[in-house]
Amino acid sequence: MRVLWTHNFDPRILNKGSFMHAAADGLRARGVELHLHYLGNLRSPLQLWRAGREIKRLSRRFDLVHAQFGSACTLATAAAEGVPKLVTIRGNDWATHNSSFGFHYFHTRAAMKFTRSAISSYDCVCTVSHRLAAAVSRVVPTARIVVLPSPIDLSAFVPRNKLDAKAALGAPMCTEKWVLFNSVDLHSPVKRFQLAKAAFDLAQATRGGLRLRLATNLPHAAIAQFVAACDLILCTSESEGWPNSVKEALACDVPFVATDVSDLSVIAAQEPSCRICPADARVIAANICEVLAGPQPVGLRKHVEGMSVDAITDRLIATYQSVLVDYRVSRPVTAGLENAD
Repeated sequence: MRVLWTHNFDPRILNKGSFMHAAADGLRARGVELHLHYLGNLRSPLQLWRAGREIKRLSRRFDLVHAQFGSACTLATAAAEGVPKLVTIRGNDWATHNSSFGFHYFHTRAAMKFTRSAISSYDCVCTVSHRLAAAVSRVVPTARIVVLPSPIDLSAFVPRNKLDAKAALGAPMCTEKWVLFNSVDLHSPVKRFQLAKAAFDLAQATRGGLRLRLATNLPHAAIAQFVAACDLILCTSESEGWPNSVKEALACDVPFVATDVSDLSVIAAQEPSCRICPADARVIAANICEVLAGPQPVGLRKHVEGMSVDAITDRLIATYQSVLVDYRVSRPVTAGLENAD
């Protein structure tokens, strides 16, 4: 199977699109001939037109094309011809930023408009969460939707002894509770780091003995031990598809205190150590204190065991095969000829 992935995750930014590369490695390990094509900056009509022309040219060499993000990436990839097209909607390409008036306010609205205008051109829409699937279905009720979270490496992200993990990171015999905040961009108003910092400071003032740990600008290979050493992960995002940082924390049996994004409320309803809060620093701080006052949770990993690289690779290949069969059935004469070199 020959597959073209299009994306706009800038390779110059550390950890940008790391989840995509993990999924790509899974497919290649199964013998899928996969080509990743970075579309570059698509902020001008000329750049978008050039990207679409390139995808139209490239697409005939492949069995199917899969856009790894919505927004302008979806518009450019819609130019593919003679092959079935899939798109993965990840959250920031569907939701809008509303809490401040500036670049992100307009950018997220443009991204959503681009995604929605192109989505009907696709044979299958993959979403990273059930909540996002429901949102897409309300807007495009005829869309073929498959829920496929981005995979995580469950062999790397494992529960570890907290004292040992902290000692390995240069903090031997550390008795502080580590609160993790993970974001590629701490200045993103969607991630709301200032809200997280305010909540942490209130929790620190209430109980003390805390340390805020920022997983920013760390090599991805170093993140697993860093996450496992933490006692809680804090997610204060305005919107998320399925935050990979929270998946990785759960795989290490690290609980979360989070705003109501993605499918996290489903987990919080089952786990007393995981909390969903309004975007209020005092409420978030109180929940941080309550969670850290309780016993160290176990068994949180079960909520992400179906998101391993192997499991998601199985489901992705099955989705590709199903889409290909349906595409060929609907185009019995041309499907084979359109891919001929």
